[in-house]
Amino acid sequence: MTGPAVEDIDETIRVALQSGPPPPYDELVALEQTLLLIIAELYAAVDERPPAGADDGQVRNRLNSIRYQTAIGLGNGLVSAHMQVRCLARDCQWLVEQHAAGAHS
Repeated sequence: MTGPAVEDIDETIRVALQSGPPPPYDELVALEQTLLLIIAELYAAVDERPPAGADDGQVRNRLNSIRYQTAIGLGNGLVSAHMQVRCLARDCQWLVEQHAAGAHS
């Protein structure tokens, strides 16, 4: 992976998943854009080289779900935008885990 450092990815995920009221909409837009860039890079890596021993059907299903989720957009409301960013962050977490597992296989 040549994009953001692991620490930057972890921090982005942490901010996106922090509890409490949603941040301002413009911050959610920035988080979404950052998460989408991270997901694009990780998605390609996991798609090319799934972790050894992983159920290929489950990996494919999750990758398809992530592809769909990235196409949804934030929506107009603050709550929908917050929920979308949180979904993208969880997808990003999963991709990080799969990428790490694939790197060790």
